[in-house]
Amino acid sequence: MPLWSGTMTTKGGLVFFGTSDGYFKAADAKTGKELWKFQTGSGVVSVPVTFELDGKQYVAIASGYGGAVPLWGGDMADQTKLVSQGGSFWVFEVPERTAQK
Repeated sequence: MPLWSGTMTTKGGLVFFGTSDGYFKAADAKTGKELWKFQTGSGVVSVPVTFELDGKQYVAIASGYGGAVPLWGGDMADQTKLVSQGGSFWVFEVPERTAQK
């Protein structure tokens, strides 16, 4: 499936992005090695954001495939029919050891 999500890189050297099959992932910015992933329940086509609250760093992503892709027809439409169209917003605390290097 295509990668339609935006990417975001943190000062601590993490890259966050989502996938069309519903994963929100973190990778090492230097090596590209996948460090973590979470299944959101629907395709991710939004841009990750990060913020600080009470001295802790958080990363968030909207999940919700929706849209007209399943109506296009062909192989891509067939693949996207397998992904839930639901929507949600996920927020995760970035572990302190990775937030600032």
